Amino acid sequence: MNHDPWSTVQEEVQLHPDFIQGHRYYRQGDLKSALVCFKAAHQSTALAHVHAHLYMSYLGVTQVLLNDVSGLNLCRRAALEEDHRGEVFENLARAEIKLGHRKQACDALRRGMRLDKGYAGLRTLREEMGVRRNPFLSFLDRDNPLNRFLGRLTYRLRRGQRVPSVNRP
Repeated sequence: MNHDPWSTVQEEVQLHPDFIQGHRYYRQGDLKSALVCFKAAHQSTALAHVHAHLYMSYLGVTQVLLNDVSGLNLCRRAALEEDHRGEVFENLARAEIKLGHRKQACDALRRGMRLDKGYAGLRTLREEMGVRRNPFLSFLDRDNPLNRFLGRLTYRLRRGQRVPSVNRP
């Protein structure tokens, strides 16, 4: 039997047809159809497959976007095991944002940009998110009322807005 080793390599490198179709649906905004395709690609692929983490991350982010929080665990697991593909970290960041976890989203963006400096999706997402200033008083939590007040005050001063006066007795 004459088995061509290149055909095995080609099978390993090619994207799963269900993933390709799911990605089309995802880009068109048809998340329910995308979910079905991503699930099929994920379930029919071994974890050692070269694209397994990519499939897992798209399945996870789609679940989160459809309000299934369990998808976040898939995204986190895919990112934990991924070592070069920025797209996986973009999906994790989008899932974290959807669930209101801005700090974790920023962490995912940073990790992804360290691994895949050339991936434009991470830079675009970072610009969409905007960059927060550091807390005014770094030793206090960002949500501390004093930090929030001083932050708003300095923001207004920098923008040249009128600062509300404090009435003194």
